[in-house]
Amino acid sequence: MYTIKKTDHKITQMNDPVWEKAEVASININNWKQFEYLPNTYGRLMYDEEAIYIKMWTDENPLLARYTKQNDPVHKDSCMELFLSPKAGDKRYLNIEINPFGTMSFAIRTSRFDPVYPDKDKNFFAIQTLVEDGCWTLQFMIPFAYIDQVFGGHTKEMQGNLYKCGEDMQREHYGSMYPMHPTEIDFHRSEFFGEFILE
Repeated sequence: MYTIKKTDHKITQMNDPVWEKAEVASININNWKQFEYLPNTYGRLMYDEEAIYIKMWTDENPLLARYTKQNDPVHKDSCMELFLSPKAGDKRYLNIEINPFGTMSFAIRTSRFDPVYPDKDKNFFAIQTLVEDGCWTLQFMIPFAYIDQVFGGHTKEMQGNLYKCGEDMQREHYGSMYPMHPTEIDFHRSEFFGEFILE
């Protein structure tokens, strides 16, 4: 279980000191052992009255970033991802995948096979990325108003997972925060989602 702690202000800067109060989530579970490499990757989540804030970091090096258009296959680049089902009893989840350019693939799904691509871009989610010293950092937010519009509300108990992948990398890899057990490589398996609880 991961507890999303509450902050008293909107987080706009990656270096906001409030991030130090967030619980750290290691995204270092290698579910498919044929891929030996997995970079050190961490996530932190916080929320206020308006939004959920997400910050992720990885020491992956070298990086790969090619895709620049929304809903390009950024999972083939160096990529960090959040899948989040914000309302108990609703099987749909937000599928957010982002590369070092800040290029986003965004869909609402119940599985790999039924994506709906909303008309919301990287600016809507306030996506920021920073590449330095062979590492890269990602920050973005998800407004509760949007979650409530799509899902008809949200619950304190949410489900989801954080991922790190790079399908076309020289060292291909697939890591997750919560463990998964499918035979085939597939992050779109909500039965393996873990708990995210609003404090």
